[in-house]
Amino acid sequence: MTESVQQAVEQQTRPVDPAAEGPGGWQTPDYTVVETALEVTAYSLSKR
Repeated sequence: MTESVQQAVEQQTRPVDPAAEGPGGWQTPDYTVVETALEVTAYSLSKR
């Protein structure tokens, strides 16, 4: 392997420490649960 490829492989195999990423590192994404008509229909049919 070339030196740059070897460095890239070594960087990918190192464990990631979320605390080391700094304040802008790992964040929990915001999400909203949305029921679609298909999900409501499937739930209604399964409860019959």
